[in-house]
Amino acid sequence: MPRTIALIYLAAGILWIFVTDRWLAWLDLDPETLQLLHTSKGWLAILGSAVLLYILLRRHKRRDDAAVSALLESQREVQQMNAELEKRVVERTRQLQAANRELESFAYAVSHDLRAPLRSLSGFSQILQETAAEQLDEKSLHYLRRIHDASQRMSSLIEALLGLSRISTAELAIRPVNLTQVCIDAAAALREKHPSHNVQLDIAPNMHVEGDARLLRIAMDCLLGNAWKFTIKAEQPAVTVGVQTGVTGGHIYFVRDNGVGFDMAYANKLFVPFQRLHPDAEFQGSGIGLVTAQRVIARHGGRIWAEAQVNEGATFYFTINAPLGSPATP
Repeated sequence: MPRTIALIYLAAGILWIFVTDRWLAWLDLDPETLQLLHTSKGWLAILGSAVLLYILLRRHKRRDDAAVSALLESQREVQQMNAELEKRVVERTRQLQAANRELESFAYAVSHDLRAPLRSLSGFSQILQETAAEQLDEKSLHYLRRIHDASQRMSSLIEALLGLSRISTAELAIRPVNLTQVCIDAAAALREKHPSHNVQLDIAPNMHVEGDARLLRIAMDCLLGNAWKFTIKAEQPAVTVGVQTGVTGGHIYFVRDNGVGFDMAYANKLFVPFQRLHPDAEFQGSGIGLVTAQRVIARHGGRIWAEAQVNEGATFYFTINAPLGSPATP
C-alpha cells in the first residue's frame, strides 16, 4: 500500500509540473510574475510532499505500535504459558515421585508378604514328598508335586516382577560399557546353567556403548536366554550377537538365533507382560524376559523390535542412544 501511494504521488507530481509549466507558458506573463508563480509552485510541491510524508510516517508508526503491542502481548502469553507449564511439570514430578514411592511400597509388600507363604507352600510340599512318600499314593504325590512346582513358578514370577519394577526406578550409572564382554559373560552363565545345550555362539568384537553396565547385563541375559531357550530343539543350535549400521548411520545391535521362531502376525505381543507365543509345556518362561529387556533399552533412549519366521529362527534388534540418566561419578 505505501508503494502504491508513492507511485500515485509521483505520477501526480509529474502531471502537476507538466500542466503548470504549460499553463504558465500559455499565459505569456512578464518574467517577474512568472518567477513568482514558479516559486509558489515549488513551495506547494514541497508542502504537499511534507504532508504526504507526515501521513505515511504516522501510518507506519501506528502499524509499528500495533506490532510492538502484539509482540509484547505474545511475550506475556508465552511467559504465562511457561509459568503454567512449570507448575504442571512440578505437579507431574510430584505425582511421579508419589507413584514411585507407591510402587516401591508395593514391591516391598510383594517381596515380604507374598513370598513368605509361597516359601511355606514350597517347603512343606517338599518335606511331604521326602518324608511321607511311602504313606501317599501316586495321585497324592502328583498333587504335591504340582503344588510345589506351582509355588516355585509363582515365586519366579514375583521375582521377575520385582526385577522389572527395580529397572523402572533404578538410577542409571552411565559409563563406557564393553557390550561384547557383557554378552560373553551372559553366555558363560547360560552355558553353566544349561551344560547339555551346546550352542554355537558368535559374538562380534569391539562393541562399545555408553550405558549402565548392570542393566545392560540384565537385558543381554534376557535376550540371550530367550535365544538359548528357543534353540533347544535345533539340530545345530546357533546364536549370533552383532552390530550393523542403520539407515541414519547409527548402530543397530542384534541377537539372532536359528530356533523355532514365531509368526510375525503376533509380534505385537512380544513385549507385553505375560503374553507368550509358545505353550508353557513346550517352552517354559515367565513372560517377563522380553519386557524386561525392552524396559532396559527404553531407559537407554533406544528401542527394540524383532523379525522372525516360524521354524527359521528370530532376530531381535535394538539401539542404544544417549542415556536418559545422570552420568556416574568416576
